[in-house]
Amino acid sequence: MIDTNVNRRQDSNVKWSVAKNDDQLLPMTVADMDIATPQFIREAMQSVLDQKVLGYTMPSTAFYDAIIRWQKKYHDVSLKRDQLIIVPSIAVGLSFVIRHLTQVNDGIIVMSPYYPPYRRLVVDNQRQFIEFPLIQREGQYVIDLERLDKVMAEGQAKAIIVCNPHNPGGCVWTTAELQRIQDIAYAHHVLVLADEIHDDVAFSDNIPVSMMSDLMGDEASEQTILLKSATKAFNLAGVKCAYLAVKNPKLLAILKQAAEAEAIEEVNTLGLVATRTAYEQGEQWLTEVNAYLEENRNLAYEYLREEVPLIRPMYPEGTYLMWLDFMAYGLTDAELDAKLRTLGHLCLNPGIDYGQTGSGFMRLNFAVDREVLKDALHRLKTFDKAISNK
Repeated sequence: MIDTNVNRRQDSNVKWSVAKNDDQLLPMTVADMDIATPQFIREAMQSVLDQKVLGYTMPSTAFYDAIIRWQKKYHDVSLKRDQLIIVPSIAVGLSFVIRHLTQVNDGIIVMSPYYPPYRRLVVDNQRQFIEFPLIQREGQYVIDLERLDKVMAEGQAKAIIVCNPHNPGGCVWTTAELQRIQDIAYAHHVLVLADEIHDDVAFSDNIPVSMMSDLMGDEASEQTILLKSATKAFNLAGVKCAYLAVKNPKLLAILKQAAEAEAIEEVNTLGLVATRTAYEQGEQWLTEVNAYLEENRNLAYEYLREEVPLIRPMYPEGTYLMWLDFMAYGLTDAELDAKLRTLGHLCLNPGIDYGQTGSGFMRLNFAVDREVLKDALHRLKTFDKAISNK
């Protein structure tokens, strides 16, 4: 049974910290959920605390087995224990892979708009950030595959980050798109860094396909580094546990040696417990929470299209994030953020933070209690009326 009755206002969480000095402000931002972390996971962590000692802990065989079973059952990814490397987070994992599998000044292709830390992870590791704008077709993002081929052919790019489902757009890339990306990358000797942290947030009308799925074939597996975590789907961002999957023996050996040198696999004990428990016991809970999120998505999408047509929502095929086009109001990004706060008492993620292609957009997180979502939607309508009447 899912629990949406949570109050995070007094917590030190990133999302609600913006409202500490403004009781009227409603944040619908950071990509964690205002839905309780499953009770069975909290109980599993409590059983560790009840042992009274938080000492050195190693990942158990059951931990690895839980990952392997889950990835095969839900994502058709066949893995072995020695192909997994544990990391504290996807961001840490990406930085780790970029540092050890590419060279200084190598180009990393990132589809834009993009998850903001991608730029930092590339630039701060002295790599070249190759921003690759997505294009819109019928209100949804698509990948210009012909242009991608040309960019890779130029030779500077040594890796591409593929976020699927896409953050912030909520797109689930089709099997044909993913296979074509793999083909182009193979032709130009480009590594595929597959960030699939959101892929367990899956709706009935669109199931994501993994870049390392058995369906994709051996060549794809050889050039792909898969980055996964249970954190988005089971609301576990704070326990710090993710993992890489690497099938290419040469790349795996490089990363295994580097992991030893950096002690990167020494992760949070409670993260190990939470991840294992999520994958062992979480099927029914996740089915329920995804159904709830799907209803939230449908409610928000239809409400905006009917009640606030100047705000154009992109249809989220995955994730609990909705990408909203505010360009019809003719506001700068700074003005848009300020007026949403002052007129609607609503805080969203500014699209400009996701790259220049995000200018004029805002990102809304709908992983909240449905009444809170309705409140947020009404605030958007209030904002719209206030702007339109001026």
